[in-house]
Amino acid sequence: MADPTRELALDDLPGPPLYKLVVEEGRDVFARVEVGGEPASVGVLFGSEGAARELSEDAGEHGLDALAGLEPSILPDWEAVEVFASAGEDYVLVVSEAGTGLFHADDVARRAAEAAGEIAFPVYLISDERGEAPLITVETDGGEVLVTALFTSTEKARAFREAARHLGLPDGLGVVDDAGGLVRHARIAREAGAQYAVFDPETGLADAIPIEELTYETRER
Repeated sequence: MADPTRELALDDLPGPPLYKLVVEEGRDVFARVEVGGEPASVGVLFGSEGAARELSEDAGEHGLDALAGLEPSILPDWEAVEVFASAGEDYVLVVSEAGTGLFHADDVARRAAEAAGEIAFPVYLISDERGEAPLITVETDGGEVLVTALFTSTEKARAFREAARHLGLPDGLGVVDDAGGLVRHARIAREAGAQYAVFDPETGLADAIPIEELTYETRER
C-alpha cells in the first residue's frame, strides 16, 4: 500500500522495477487533471504491481478516469523510466510504499538518466569459501585479457555460473555493499592481473570498464 501522508522528494524516487498503466496494445495513457489551477497531463508510476492494479480499480475516485481498468506494465530499469517520463506528459505522479510525489516530467527524466549511470549497490561476485573472486579469461581481437565479473543481482550471478560451467567457477557468492568495497575489490583484482571489470557479463567486453577506473573512485555507469 502507498503511504499518501509522506511526500516523496525527487532524490527519493524508488528504484526499478517500477510499473505504469497501459492499454491492451501497450500504449501509455496520461490522465488530464488540473495542477496549480492549470490543465495538465500526468503520467503515473507505481512502486509495485499491486499498487498499479489498485489505482486502476479506483482511478475514478482519484480523478484519474483515463487510467480506469488499465493493466500494469513493468519498467525494468532506469532507461525505461526515462523513456516514460520523456513521452510528452507534463507531470509524473509517483505512488509507492515510501510515499507519493508529483514532479515535473522533465525532472523525473533527468533523475532517471542520472540514476542509469550510477553503480547501484549491492554488487555481487562469484567467490570461493575464502571470499576470493577468480578472474575470467576473455578472448579479444588483441588476445586474451583477464576480467573481474560483477553482477547486479544474485540471480544473474548464478545464471552466469550455470552458463559458464566450463570455467569451473566456485559455488559461493560475495557481496560488495558500497563504493569503498568496490574500490578495494578492484585494487585486489588489478594486483591479480585483471585489466577490466564487467557488469553482468554476457557478451564478452561489450560493457567493460578499465579496472583502473574503479581503483580510485566510484565510476558512474
